[in-house]
Amino acid sequence: MRRSTKKYISSAAGIGAVALGLPVVATAPAYATGEHCEKAAVEYSLDGGDTWTSDGRINRATPVTKIQVRLKTEVKNSCEYAVSLASYSAEGPTWATSGTQAFLGWDTTTLRKGKKQAELDVSKYAPECFGQIDLYGNGKKYDGVQEPLPRYPHAKFPKDLITAWNGGDKCEKPPTTPPATTPPATTTPPATTTPPTTAPATTTPPATTKPPTSASASPSTSTSKPPTSTAPVPTTTDTEAPVGQPEVPPTTETAPPALADTGGDNNAAVMIGASAGVLLVGGAGVLFWNRRRNNGGTPA
Repeated sequence: MRRSTKKYISSAAGIGAVALGLPVVATAPAYATGEHCEKAAVEYSLDGGDTWTSDGRINRATPVTKIQVRLKTEVKNSCEYAVSLASYSAEGPTWATSGTQAFLGWDTTTLRKGKKQAELDVSKYAPECFGQIDLYGNGKKYDGVQEPLPRYPHAKFPKDLITAWNGGDKCEKPPTTPPATTPPATTTPPATTTPPTTAPATTTPPATTKPPTSASASPSTSTSKPPTSTAPVPTTTDTEAPVGQPEVPPTTETAPPALADTGGDNNAAVMIGASAGVLLVGGAGVLFWNRRRNNGGTPA
């Protein structure tokens, strides 16, 4: 009877140890490792989200100052992606004629799993004449101070370009300059001296001399053509307008680790602890009942 009693006591002690250990294991915090973030596919809308595209160039006459942008694919929980829209003034309506550009303003946002779409607006920074507008996939400001300005033909900024627009109209000159040129036009009327020129016009009838000039002109025109053909020589890749790509890099390649779901639930720890207490009481009850049965119904 003493041996059986010892056996049940050891069993009850084992149950109690397991029950007391469960809350400790349950409440131990668990941390997830950092996630590796990769490039994400994006697309944009120029009509408030009615239609979406991923074209690398925007072909419109007027500047595009509001653009909706969204993540096209699923991304990991902790990964973030910066997208920006910048406006510049330029000297011409194309990349090749843009010349010196000046930074007018920008707007930027960060996309993530819980915020897959946003609107970028540079309406208050719209170019009044010729200009350039760039949508790109990072949060850097290409204003000539923090980062370089775009400059034809070699400075193709911003980096991580999604799409771009070039265009606009030439700014009108102030109306004060034309009147300054008109007064000299009044001096031209002394065309009275031209009549003497009509008299020498009699010498022009020797039209026989013109054929030689036409013959001499034809070879000269043939020689003038080669220089014009050599003009379009600068067809290097640097002179071509930059074309964007429909993807953006993450702000960081590895997102910081986050607390795992299994380690932060205090309610679950309380429930497991209560269950462990029930197991402990149950084990003690079994021990007491077996002792009574082995002693013939009387306590030992």
